[in-house]
Amino acid sequence: MKTPRKTNFLRPLYRLGWLAIWSSWLVTILLLVPALVPRHDTFQRLLVSVLLTLLAYFLQRLWDRHITGRPLPRARRGG
Repeated sequence: MKTPRKTNFLRPLYRLGWLAIWSSWLVTILLLVPALVPRHDTFQRLLVSVLLTLLAYFLQRLWDRHITGRPLPRARRGG
């Protein structure tokens, strides 16, 4: 006999956190960056966008770690 599939009760909370992180990233990129960074300064806009993307990714990884309990990947050392 097959055992019934267990439902992850934290899945809606995980998806809600994912939605909050990435929607706030999108709002920041679309509304705040153009308002705060001068229009002609393309390099600064690109730099701020990349930094905000890295921050959102890091927050999502921490959220993933908090909800699922999976460890964050470690950097591999060559040698």
